[in-house]
Amino acid sequence: MIKSNKKSERGNALLEFALGFALLWALFAGLYQFGYSFYVYNEVMTSVENAAELGAKMTYDTANPSNFTTAVTNMVLYGNTTAGTSPIVPGLASSNVSVNLNLQNSIPSNVTVSISNYSVDCLFTKFTFNGKPRATAVYMGQITCSTC
Repeated sequence: MIKSNKKSERGNALLEFALGFALLWALFAGLYQFGYSFYVYNEVMTSVENAAELGAKMTYDTANPSNFTTAVTNMVLYGNTTAGTSPIVPGLASSNVSVNLNLQNSIPSNVTVSISNYSVDCLFTKFTFNGKPRATAVYMGQITCSTC
């Protein structure tokens, strides 16, 4: 008859639970970081693409280009050409949005909108977007000159 020694097996279940829980917690934390950063990047990418598309169709006033740039920047930040109260994603500011017009003889040929120096704060790390997402659209809008 084989005698089972229960004293030598005490605590095995607790040890196995601790190791398994630590492994699963690390796995879920990594999935959260990846998923959240991917979600934020997708939101920012969509707003940048929408802003570039809107900028390609807006009227450009050669005497006041800052109105154009402000409207496109607001489209990235708030999803609207007018300033809102909270941006689409947390922490995104107008200083992170870059609107570049490729001008040829004071007439835009394309509009490029990009994000720079924006950090997504995840659980254990930060992901920084520099120059991406970026979208370029051929300018097809009207051009006016209010002071000409």
